[in-house]
Amino acid sequence: METTIQGSEPKIFSLTYMRQLRFILETIGQWPNRTLGDYSRRAILLSIYHKLLICTFCFTEVLAFLYMKKHRATIRFIDMGQIYTNLFLTGLFLQRAALPFQKNYKECVKKFVLEFHLMHHEHISEFAAKESRKVNKICMIATKVIFLQLVCGMLAYNLSPLFRNYYEGMFASELPENKSFVHSVDYLLPFDAYRSFTGYLVVFTWNWFPTYNIPTAMGIYDLLVFVMVFHMVGHMNILYNSLKEFPRPKEGQSEDPLPSTRAYNEEIFGLLKNVIQHYQMIKEFMGDMTAAFDLTLCCYLAFHQVMCCLMLLECSTLEPEALVKYGMLAAVIFQQLIQTSVAFELIKSKIIRTSFSYYLMLATFD
Repeated sequence: METTIQGSEPKIFSLTYMRQLRFILETIGQWPNRTLGDYSRRAILLSIYHKLLICTFCFTEVLAFLYMKKHRATIRFIDMGQIYTNLFLTGLFLQRAALPFQKNYKECVKKFVLEFHLMHHEHISEFAAKESRKVNKICMIATKVIFLQLVCGMLAYNLSPLFRNYYEGMFASELPENKSFVHSVDYLLPFDAYRSFTGYLVVFTWNWFPTYNIPTAMGIYDLLVFVMVFHMVGHMNILYNSLKEFPRPKEGQSEDPLPSTRAYNEEIFGLLKNVIQHYQMIKEFMGDMTAAFDLTLCCYLAFHQVMCCLMLLECSTLEPEALVKYGMLAAVIFQQLIQTSVAFELIKSKIIRTSFSYYLMLATFD
């Protein structure tokens, strides 16, 4: 187990995926630097930026809601779905952006970085070192997949309205009649952003900011949870292997099932103590993780339920535009839901198997 002092960097950041995970969360000001002992000027500025970010998104959420309220009577049904999607996504972002204010989240990340990461436990056995390398490889692949999803999502969300505007001739010298610029996110603004090219350019440029922060908060927090889950599974595999290789009473010794030598008893006591401590550590971290992310996962699943219904409702019109626009979005949402469900189903199966073996072994030595 590793301890750290102020100014030093935990050794797990020698891993590429951990550096990338920290860096991306820092770009939205949501990595708990100060909890990990970093009180540098950069960490303080990131903390201030995080608070400004929340204020900015609260303000933009109000502008988007006011736009919907003012133009509700004239907004098409197919476009209303996108407005609701933007409002729900911003609300989910604000919930996740509040995590760094919560002590449970900061302590959970700190314990993972300084104690629970498998790199701190490679010395246990050769199997533990092998399991650590395997989990790190899986985490690296998951990181690349999430990053690819983020890039594709940001490009699709901003470039789709751009291509639609180009197709409808909105970039010609004279704007078409009864047409207006389409944006990925609409706001009630003091200037014309729907018939003026300058206004359109301002909103189009600004919209890259929320379409970076919102998917990043969703994807990277998911990645953080997945990385913790993968390491938890790795710990359970190590514990299960320790239980399988644990010395059992020799067969054929009915009167004296255990050798009475002091050396053997001390060896068994040490091994048993290590197994119990390892199990308790996994159990405690599982409780910390539940306390840190229970509300986040609840909001995330509720968001998926609402969004899935909304996407299917929009697709029910069977209009080609609706099927292309919301069919792809529905596929992404279902994919994220499946991705999250598989990760937690994996850990559930590991918990059942490892706990059964653990209590069976304890019963053997009662």
